[in-house]
Amino acid sequence: MTDPNSYSGDCFGRSKMWEQGNSAEHCGTDASLQEVYRLRAARSQEVAAPLSGIVADSWKRCLSEYNLDPDRVPRAAVLTHSEMRELADRHHEMIGIAGPEVERLFMRLVDSEYLVSFASPEAVMMLFRCDFPFLDNMSAFGVQPGSVWVEERQGTNGVGTCLRTGRSIAIAGGEHYGSSTRALTCMTAPVFGRDGAIEGAINVTTASGGDMRANRVVRDIVERAALRIENRQFLRQHRTSRLLRIAVDVVDAELAEASHVALDDQGRIRAGTSNLQALVGVSLAEVLGRRVEEAFDLDSDLGMIRPDETIRMHAYGRRLQALVREPVSESPRWRARSGGRNPAQSEVISKVQMVDEVSEPRLSRMGPVSEIALERGQRLLQSGLPLIVVGETGTGKSAYARAVATRCLAREGEMIFVDCAAMSGDEAGRAIRSISQTRGRACLILDRIDELDDAGQIALLGMLERDRSAGANGISVVANTNLSLEQMQKDGRPRASLLHRLKGGSIVLPPLRAIADLEGMILEMLEVEAQILGKANIRLGDEARVVLLNYHWPGNARELQHALRHAAALCDDRFIQLDHLPDDIVAEIADTDLTARSKSEASRIQAALRHNNGNVSLTARYLGVSRATLYRKINIGKVRVEAS
Repeated sequence: MTDPNSYSGDCFGRSKMWEQGNSAEHCGTDASLQEVYRLRAARSQEVAAPLSGIVADSWKRCLSEYNLDPDRVPRAAVLTHSEMRELADRHHEMIGIAGPEVERLFMRLVDSEYLVSFASPEAVMMLFRCDFPFLDNMSAFGVQPGSVWVEERQGTNGVGTCLRTGRSIAIAGGEHYGSSTRALTCMTAPVFGRDGAIEGAINVTTASGGDMRANRVVRDIVERAALRIENRQFLRQHRTSRLLRIAVDVVDAELAEASHVALDDQGRIRAGTSNLQALVGVSLAEVLGRRVEEAFDLDSDLGMIRPDETIRMHAYGRRLQALVREPVSESPRWRARSGGRNPAQSEVISKVQMVDEVSEPRLSRMGPVSEIALERGQRLLQSGLPLIVVGETGTGKSAYARAVATRCLAREGEMIFVDCAAMSGDEAGRAIRSISQTRGRACLILDRIDELDDAGQIALLGMLERDRSAGANGISVVANTNLSLEQMQKDGRPRASLLHRLKGGSIVLPPLRAIADLEGMILEMLEVEAQILGKANIRLGDEARVVLLNYHWPGNARELQHALRHAAALCDDRFIQLDHLPDDIVAEIADTDLTARSKSEASRIQAALRHNNGNVSLTARYLGVSRATLYRKINIGKVRVEAS
């Protein structure tokens, strides 16, 4: 049988961390190893399928250090609600970053019987996603939210052994030490954070043994997910430092295929991601404190390299590419210059947001509104391409556009916000013509571009035609719309000639109902609203939390913000209760059993069906699933209701 922990030959990041080479069962004859032989023989394990070194070492620890009886391994402990809240507060940053990856993995594996989870450094399952029919199967093995899988108590298992060793691992069937979990197959990868510390583990579990080829594919997916989480956390942590992104093909590289290093003001390497050695061929410890040009043999001096300019590097015999990303200022400033505008122009511009001093907008934890999405938008805009931001009403298009403009302009230039629906075509046209006379860098944000009438469209076309260097030294353009590109093209809004000019790059913002870490976003927004009202100590009560998590939020983040401010304003106690929430939101799910957490998805489906007047096809599109998947979920809900 192929060793599930052998090196796959990959170098996307963590593959070398899978235990390579000799099996520990062939490496000695100590007493604990002999006991491993005896136990496996008692389980009728084939001698031809020896344990890999990392798994055999874990078995030896279970025997000699933990004194665990494999037939009497206790059921995994489960934290209480308050203990989970305390742990979630402690690791809130990493959980917020890991949430979208757990959701992404689950959606990729949803048609198979897989559970996807993220465990804290304490081996507690904090994020937990699986399909309803599979939930009962996992619960029978003690696998559930809040369960604790430390190796010292549960023996050899994916999460516990991964966190104990800091290595990616696959534990298949009888390789589990405890007899009660032998039916499971787990593939787990560690997530590294600050200073190389392990800050969690991402795990995929199935009750089906599967074949080794399928397990290797899932293993690779898990490793990539762990690297994406680490890279996102690293980018967030070092956002105010100059960063070097390294990959084989740095422009097209997916986040898991790239490594990042952070530089100090003198261009010396001060931190890096854990996959640096796998990609570059040298450990982080060997290059820390060295100038980046010397450590990686760059073709150019760092001071001569423009941001987002692809450069070649020859690192320890490997030919790679790199990009430099300049630091993001915590408090960037725009200098809004009048440029000699006449009074009529000033009256028009008064309807436009001209900012003297603004920090980058504070974005909530919505998946695509993240470090990587902002980086994508920034790179597209700085390359000279116009940018279209698409999303339903209330998804945060304006905040995203301002954040991208902030990064592109840094400390110099103007950000100009035009609401195309609030201005007549003549007014919009005069504003755009005035903006086109701006000297220096500027970013024009056009909100509701689909409502710009003919006069404004003609003016915008003329500006785009004259300013072919937009984004480099001229005017960058970001257009917001709540219509899809296909719908705009079909409706002819704006005219085809303008739409084709604007379709340089696009960012699609997800609706609130598609956010993986909805609870995290709710808590983050509540904190902001509570502070605004001077009630920083209020918290969500359990019933209010369930209502907010079950509601389908047709008004998206804006509706959530209003609901939380409504609740905070009415709450005079420590906890927000149902009577503090808007009546329409509570009434929408009044027939939902608030104590049945397993029904949360069913209640969202019911609310969405009511919102779409019972039309299954419209509801499926609204929820972002196929009709077949929606019918399956509806039928599952009916079976559960009939059985209750």
